[in-house]
Amino acid sequence: MTFTRLKTVTLLVTCALLALSFPGYVNCANNGKKGSQPAAPAAPLEPEAVIEEVNAKQLEKLLADKDYVAVFWYARSCVTCDKVLAELEKIDDDTDSFGVDFVKINDKRLAKQYGIKNFPALTYFREKEPIIYDGDLMDEEGVLDFLTSLEAMDLPDRIEEVNAKILQKIIEDTDFVAVLFYKQQCRKCAKALQELENIDDEADQLGIGFVKIHDEALADEYNLGGLPALVYYRHQTPIIYEGELQREEDVLEWLVQNKSTGDEDDVIEDVTSKTLSTLISNIDNLVVLFYDHGNDDSMTVLEELEQIDDDCDKHGIQFVKIDDAKAAGDYGIDSIPAIVYFEKEIPNVYDGDLMDEEQILKWLLSQLERDEIEDVTDEMLDTMIKEGRVIAVLFYDNNDKKSQKVLEELENIDDECDALGITFVKIDNPEEAVEYGINKVPKLIYFEKGIPTIYEGNLEDEEKLLKWLTDQTSSDQIEDITDEMLDLIIEKMPHVAVLFYDKDQKKSQKILAELENIDDECDQNDIAFVKIDDDKEAKEWGIDEIPSIVLFERGIPHIYEGDLMKEDELLGWLVHQKRYSEIPEVTDEMKDKLVENTEHLAVIFYDKDDKQDMRILNELENIDDELEKEGIVIVRIDNAAEAKEYGLDHLPALIYFENKIPALYEGDLMNEDEVLEWLLVQKKTATIEEVTDEILVTLINEHEYVVVFFTGPCEPGETCDHTLNALETIDDELDEAGIIFVTTEDTGVAKKYNVKTYPRLVFFRNRDPLHFTGDLDDEDEVLAWITDDETLEIPGKIEEVNVKMLDKILAENDHVVVFFYAEGDKKAQKILNELENIDDECEEKDIDFVKTSDDDIDKEYDLPGLPALAFYRHKFRTIYTGDLMKEEEILEWVIDLHESTADVIESVDRKTLQVLINDVEHLAVFFYDDECETCSDILDELENIDDDTDKHGIQFVKSNDVKLAHEIGIFAFPALVYYETGVPIMYDGNLDSNQEVFNWILEQKADQSIELINREQLLEYIGTKDFLAVVFYKEDDPDSPRVLRHIELIDDEASEYGIYIVKMHDKLMAKKYGFRNPPGLTYFRKGKYINYDGDIDDEEEVLDWLTSPANMEMTDHIEQVNRKMFEKIRKNSDYVAVIFYSDECKQCPRVLAEVEHIDDEADKAGIDFVKIDDKLMAKEYGVFALPAIVFFKPTSKEPVIYAGDLYEEEQILTWLITQKDPSGDVIEDLEGERLVHLIEESGSIAVYFYADGCEQCTKVLEELENIDDDCDKHGITFVKTRDFSVADGYGVHEYPALVYFEGGIPNVFEGELSEEEEVLQWLITQKTEDRIELITRQMLETMVEETQYLAVYFLPPERKGKQPAFCRSFCSPSSLKESNLTTTTTKHSSSQFVQSYISRKRKRIQKQDKINCNICDQILEGLELIDDECDVFGIHMVKIQDPQLAKRYSIKTFPALVYFRNGNPLLFEGDLQNEQSVLEWLIDDDNRELADEIEEVNERMLDRLMAESTLLVVFFYDDDCAECEEILEELEEIDGEADMFGIDFVKIASMEAAKTYEIVNIPSLVYYRKQVPVLYDGDMHQHDKVITWLTSQDVFEIKNEIEEVNRKMLDKLLEENEFLSVFFYEHNHPDSIASLEKLENIDSETDNLDITFVKMADSRYAKKWGVTKLPAMVYFRRRFPSIYRGDLLSEDEVLEWLRKNRFRQPELNIFMYALIALALAFVVYTAFLLQCFKPAPPPPVQHPKQS
Repeated sequence: MTFTRLKTVTLLVTCALLALSFPGYVNCANNGKKGSQPAAPAAPLEPEAVIEEVNAKQLEKLLADKDYVAVFWYARSCVTCDKVLAELEKIDDDTDSFGVDFVKINDKRLAKQYGIKNFPALTYFREKEPIIYDGDLMDEEGVLDFLTSLEAMDLPDRIEEVNAKILQKIIEDTDFVAVLFYKQQCRKCAKALQELENIDDEADQLGIGFVKIHDEALADEYNLGGLPALVYYRHQTPIIYEGELQREEDVLEWLVQNKSTGDEDDVIEDVTSKTLSTLISNIDNLVVLFYDHGNDDSMTVLEELEQIDDDCDKHGIQFVKIDDAKAAGDYGIDSIPAIVYFEKEIPNVYDGDLMDEEQILKWLLSQLERDEIEDVTDEMLDTMIKEGRVIAVLFYDNNDKKSQKVLEELENIDDECDALGITFVKIDNPEEAVEYGINKVPKLIYFEKGIPTIYEGNLEDEEKLLKWLTDQTSSDQIEDITDEMLDLIIEKMPHVAVLFYDKDQKKSQKILAELENIDDECDQNDIAFVKIDDDKEAKEWGIDEIPSIVLFERGIPHIYEGDLMKEDELLGWLVHQKRYSEIPEVTDEMKDKLVENTEHLAVIFYDKDDKQDMRILNELENIDDELEKEGIVIVRIDNAAEAKEYGLDHLPALIYFENKIPALYEGDLMNEDEVLEWLLVQKKTATIEEVTDEILVTLINEHEYVVVFFTGPCEPGETCDHTLNALETIDDELDEAGIIFVTTEDTGVAKKYNVKTYPRLVFFRNRDPLHFTGDLDDEDEVLAWITDDETLEIPGKIEEVNVKMLDKILAENDHVVVFFYAEGDKKAQKILNELENIDDECEEKDIDFVKTSDDDIDKEYDLPGLPALAFYRHKFRTIYTGDLMKEEEILEWVIDLHESTADVIESVDRKTLQVLINDVEHLAVFFYDDECETCSDILDELENIDDDTDKHGIQFVKSNDVKLAHEIGIFAFPALVYYETGVPIMYDGNLDSNQEVFNWILEQKADQSIELINREQLLEYIGTKDFLAVVFYKEDDPDSPRVLRHIELIDDEASEYGIYIVKMHDKLMAKKYGFRNPPGLTYFRKGKYINYDGDIDDEEEVLDWLTSPANMEMTDHIEQVNRKMFEKIRKNSDYVAVIFYSDECKQCPRVLAEVEHIDDEADKAGIDFVKIDDKLMAKEYGVFALPAIVFFKPTSKEPVIYAGDLYEEEQILTWLITQKDPSGDVIEDLEGERLVHLIEESGSIAVYFYADGCEQCTKVLEELENIDDDCDKHGITFVKTRDFSVADGYGVHEYPALVYFEGGIPNVFEGELSEEEEVLQWLITQKTEDRIELITRQMLETMVEETQYLAVYFLPPERKGKQPAFCRSFCSPSSLKESNLTTTTTKHSSSQFVQSYISRKRKRIQKQDKINCNICDQILEGLELIDDECDVFGIHMVKIQDPQLAKRYSIKTFPALVYFRNGNPLLFEGDLQNEQSVLEWLIDDDNRELADEIEEVNERMLDRLMAESTLLVVFFYDDDCAECEEILEELEEIDGEADMFGIDFVKIASMEAAKTYEIVNIPSLVYYRKQVPVLYDGDMHQHDKVITWLTSQDVFEIKNEIEEVNRKMLDKLLEENEFLSVFFYEHNHPDSIASLEKLENIDSETDNLDITFVKMADSRYAKKWGVTKLPAMVYFRRRFPSIYRGDLLSEDEVLEWLRKNRFRQPELNIFMYALIALALAFVVYTAFLLQCFKPAPPPPVQHPKQS
């Protein structure tokens, strides 16, 4: 004790002396604080947390290995990156503790792939799914919260995986969290997880977080019991879900219910629009209060309703509120506050007093108790119809007595409608009724799949209405609709077939009756079929002939021109039109509608009676698909009158409409490629459209600015044609200014506007013409004239401009007033009338005044609202805030701004700043934040240099748009960015010194570092420079300065790599090196060149490309690099070998020559080899003698120096490879998911299970290391593991143990593990020979569940056959625990205890007499012989030694064999020593098949059945298919019946098998008759139809082959067929075989005679029909038999006999004749006897008198 105290005192004194010895450190700590605060404690000696730098390859590996990775993207040119990085370094340790790996990377190309355009940036990868952080990167706490938040981890349709640390934080930060605790490799867990994934999004929308965790230790800590388990945390309080986790709907409902009951405050929950939608879908009884937080009435109502919230909860009614005007509008709520009650998604609006909460509660409870027809709004109705529900809608008027009476009657059938699946609602909305063509109420419409049908009967007779509704649900009639309904259906449905008819017309009635037959088929093909009896609507679509069919495909009509009476042809046409694209025929009315509603439309005018026109049309059909892909709709019209309206005198003709503006095609219509090219050019580029006079008049009337080039009659090659081609060059500029440019050869309109000479150019401004009088051949002059302000301006009027024209005006004019307004706004029109009064005054001051009303103009120009007035001075905007109706005040405000001079740095908005960056060559932007304390002072200083920058042609502006700053990578304020030709450079100096700032800006402006060279210099530099980059550009290209500026930014850094950058504007040299249209970059490496194909505007990407080791490598020799190059290589390569040398070194050349021999081998091994001539750099890495080889690897900061013989290249190569992978000869240690995945995926793998603290395990492992390489040679992967959970999963409880897996199937090694040769031989045997695997109980349970056919050989309990049990039992986990307990109570070491225990047990085992079961061995050897055959039949055979498990299957004697068929056991009771009988028993169909159950088969068994079964039905399905289970239940009903007909019925859930047998759709039912497949295309849910189909003669028959039948099938055929011929025969009988071969030749002839011909190998059944000798032929005529007595080998005689019998009375054999004769004889004899032995009549009784 004294010694301990002395030691403590000594330590304290030492620490004090150390502190006094380094006063600087103390002073520094004190200076770091303001005031007299105590010094901070000394920093720990641990290294600072640094975010690891990675390259692209390392990042890819990291993302593959880790679930959560945060990536910080930075760039060289980014000044703020370092500041941001410094902040993020502070949370690196915290992210590690949460299991998030934090790395940084400088790779612009890779960044672009992940959507990163600005730097710095942060991407968070969650299970490889990226999300970009858009918050403030300087707020490290905010970043940490984001990385560990539930929102960041949220993945669509997936429950996020978390670890314990993140889970704890989520529970603390989130009010409502559902946590699924589960185990890996647990089927029940996987199934529950799969179901719960379906409600993840709904839970998110409800504000309930949903995560999963596989932490069994944590689950045990919470005492959760068996997994999976669901725990719901409400405000950190957990509740365990007790229900069935696989019922996701119940889980979601439970979560929602507990969410409301878990609220601590009795308040109504506020929800979002998305959450509300989810609640409506999932909650049966929901009350929604739509309110406005800023509205007093809403808040008063809310206070009242809070009092009944708990009462609603008690009655199972969920109460929520929403403050969202748009959501209210979506549900048709016009007045707020409002209450809507949703019962099973059906809404009902409360129209009572909202201030009376008692009345509201009473109403809500009444809604629960009684069923009444719900009232809905028009928006609610639209939603229900859109969802495709079956709805009955009563349109009524609440104030109409008849409506009230009808409503009372219809309430009586509401429940019956619910039972029919019909939602019954009512709506009091006249406008909505009119939309559906209802002018008089009450009226009822029935909707099914969005298609409406009007009820025409008496609404007061509810019984008739109910019957009609019932008929509608079951009938297949084509629905009748109104014209308004038709418009709605065409708009909402992609494919609609419409029959225009007249119900009083006989032809229409007849056709309608035919078309009813194809209504269902149309439904199956997703084509809505409706009919309409409306002549007016038909005429609107140009339908003149009734009846007619029109198919609308996404609104585009196709007219059917075939025979409507042939419904099959019509159905084929409808399906064909849906599947294949053809040019539809339209009427002129259809064409007008398409022009109005379609952005890109091509119309072919033709004459269908002209053969040439039809040929052209056929050619153009070839380009229909390409046009559809490009979004161009093409139609055809046969209407000469309509063509003339467009001025088309000659047909065929093509007009292209773009936004209703037409262009005439004048090329060759027979050349479809030319037509396609022209149409694509029209769509993608602005061209001068060719129009006719008729089209031109329409354009002038409808558009503000139209330029017309009147050519007059103009032939190719004439002056007008050349002029037109020249004017094409200015069409794009005019299009950008919003001016339409067209040309015409017609002269009608030209004459109207006094055009007398041609060609002539006329500019129409709001229909006002202005003639061009200049030189038409000078397109620049034409452009200048058209876009001149004086030309555009219309005197005395404020010009209306579009967005394009406005941008142009703002770019070209210094002073502009713009009035922004919404079209149709009456207030705006009044303001405009006032503003017209000051237009002239503004014009006098040279101020342009314009107005614009384009859509979304307020968003485009970042306006607070409309209408708005803004004054632009030199592109800088000032918004007027006064009264817009006072024009005099506005004029005064405009003039004041116009005459004032700006002495301050101009503030700009986002739109203006973007314009300035693009348009101003030299621009300085000061970014600041309103919350920044120092920004205002710095801004005051910078105001002093504003004028100076102006003098140097540099514009200085400021912006407080923080969001824009973040977008360009600025997170710290203030910041200064200099833009030259749009290229940014960030200032990283002191902003407090305005002189330093000014000097820096001037330096940037003056920086012109790239040398301009000519052709001679280029040739010289190519020969003298190792690395030369040449930028080719065009002098006259406006983009060239920007491109060159980007390259100048990397010039200095490139020179550090030894790369010299020059520029050149020689077009011939650019063309020579592959750049016909510069700019371009060519890179010369010792004369060899490559061209850059990336983004030349991205200077960092260019630099990365130039300095890439792959691009800098010039030869196949070891590359010589400098320090900078080496740093780059080191960063991008994991393994680098460097040979340091010097020209002064005598040994170096020889060593270099030797090393060159292994360069390629090193490269193949993934090692980059370079050489460096730099002594100083060599010394930095500890190299003091040259030459020397140094190896760099990523796992070590310090390199390794080679100390071997430098002249032995093989030795050097071996050393390099060993350094790269020093663990090459060690068995790899794996655990968890990686191990399980490897077992499942690897073909052959041996897993050594061992435990810590087990000496025997260690010794065995050392021995097994010796055979690791041998295993690799034989293709066997060898791994080791200490993962007890994986071991338990495979039933391994004793250690050490070796399990061999082949294809995922385990086999336990039973021998001596310390004998590595024996182990190796066993493994090779397992790999090369197909052996019966030894498994454990857990393995068997898994295999029984997962394997369809499994044969298990149970070994006797006496058969030990295992390696030393003394080690196994002791090294099990339980024994290890006991061992640990023992060591705590005794002084003896654990090793002594182990040795003593092992010694005793070894002696006991050695004394045991090992019983050898010779019979068992013989049986096992026999079973090994049939193992391969079993595999062929898909039967897996294993062996097991588990007496307790054997008892479960009633096994009392050993050995025994149990056959599991889809988990059902069957015990073999035959002779196990006869392996052939075992095999026959296993593959026997009677043993394979299960009673009343369709057998599950695997691929091999299916192949075998295909080969052996003549009649086989296969149900292909998927385990995850919900529908499949229902179908299987139906099909099980007919399995037994199919067996009776001799049909094998099986099922298989294998995508590989489906692919092998070319099954496209799952589920599918396929009938194989002698391997010939027939696909069932009916409803598989109806088993009676399936069995009828299977046993039908059409399916049963095989052409040119006599079908085999059994008794059941023959009886069915006799019932169904009048004429049937049966060939009775014996298997393997020569006569039968010979006869059958002959009879096969007449099978088709018997079909022609309508005689069904079958064969049957059943001698007992043949005797029933009088057949005593086989083979024989019996002919049945209406079940009456005739036996053929002739020669069966003469097929012609047989055929003749059958033909005679077919057309005459059946032949009776002797037996039949005898039978008939006997019957007749018996009848005659009986009559004779009756007559002969008739007793004599008694004599008459005498009269008494006679007597």
